[in-house]
Amino acid sequence: MPLVPMVIEQTNRGERSYDIYS
Repeated sequence: MPLVPMVIEQTNRGERSYDIYS
């Protein structure tokens, strides 16, 4: 899932982005 890490880098949050995509 390359979209997950891409969003994390764009939002600069990681944990919050990962939770949403999780």
